[in-house]
Amino acid sequence: MKAINIKWDTDGDLECLHTLPTEMEIPEGMTDEDEISDWLSDTEGFCHDGFELVD
Repeated sequence: MKAINIKWDTDGDLECLHTLPTEMEIPEGMTDEDEISDWLSDTEGFCHDGFELVD
């Protein structure tokens, strides 16, 4: 599974925003959206304003 269209919250830091991925492969077995949300933020160190999941 993959998270796509990730909208990062960088408090207006556009330089930082451009370094963050807009797509990330989700670890195998992780299916809960809340868990995925936490994983995205923990992995990159920034909160996000949403994402989509695709297989």
